[in-house]
Parts: sequence; C-alpha cells; structure tokens
Amino acid sequence: MVMKYLIAAGFILISFNSMANNGQLKKTNIPVQAQESIKTENDFINAAIKDGYQTQRNLAFAYQTGSSKTGGFDFIKKDETKSCAWRKILLVSNPDKMNSTDPMNERQSCRNLDFKQDEEVWKIVYRYLPLIDEAKAKGEYMVKKDVEPESNEPIIIDVTE
Repeated sequence: MVMKYLIAAGFILISFNSMANNGQLKKTNIPVQAQESIKTENDFINAAIKDGYQTQRNLAFAYQTGSSKTGGFDFIKKDETKSCAWRKILLVSNPDKMNSTDPMNERQSCRNLDFKQDEEVWKIVYRYLPLIDEAKAKGEYMVKKDVEPESNEPIIIDVTE
C-alpha cells in the first residue's frame, strides 16, 4: 500500500516538474534581433505577425500566464481572451509547423471563455490573419534573419583528416 502511494507521488512530482520546465517563456526562443526591438505589446504583436510560429506561441503563452511571472517580457499582462486568439491564429496560419501540443494549448487557453470573450477572440483573429497573409504574400513571413544566403558553389569536405 505504501509503495502505491510512493509511486503515485513520484508520478505527480515528475508531472509538475515537467509542466514547470515546459511552461517557461524564455527570450532566447525569439530571434536576437527581435528581442532587441520588442519593447511594447505592439512590438511583440508585430514580431508575431512577421516572425511567425515560435513568436506567436510565445505571445500566446505570455498572455496565458502574464509573462512577467515566467521570466519573459514584463509588459504583457495576463489575458485569456488574447491568449486564446493567438492560439487560434497560430493553428490557422502555421498548419505545417504546428505539433501535437498546439491544439491542446488552444483548448486549454480557450476553455474558460464566455460568449462575449469568444466574440472578442474572433475579432482579434480576423484582425491579424489578413496581416499575416499579407506578410506571407510579400515573402516577409518567417524569414530567417541570422542565416547567410546559400551559395551555389559545391562544398568540399575533406574526410581524410
């Protein structure tokens, strides 16, 4: 009987530790150039529109938790409505990038909203999706900024050394 409780306590401890580690918003997940330019909530939103998936995820998480509590940007206040909206934006605008946690996060972020909040969610979604589509059309969406352009010259690898 005691062993059963010890095993259950171990699983609970591991689960909480895993949740705590996964829940950290770190500025290092955002490209260095974007970190330096993000000083306000609007800067973060503009970065999410251009930088795409990971920045959108970070923004949704920041709204979900109030990022000053998690080591993130201290100007983002907890807002379930905005968190839910950015989770939906992330799912719609990044179908090839999302993983299995994204739909679960969307369900988690949106589960407690009432009808009025749900209406506001869709207003936010419809406000930003066209901007993301515009960035995609211009080739400005999820552009890697720290990578040098690839050369057409072959790379010679010396395997004898």
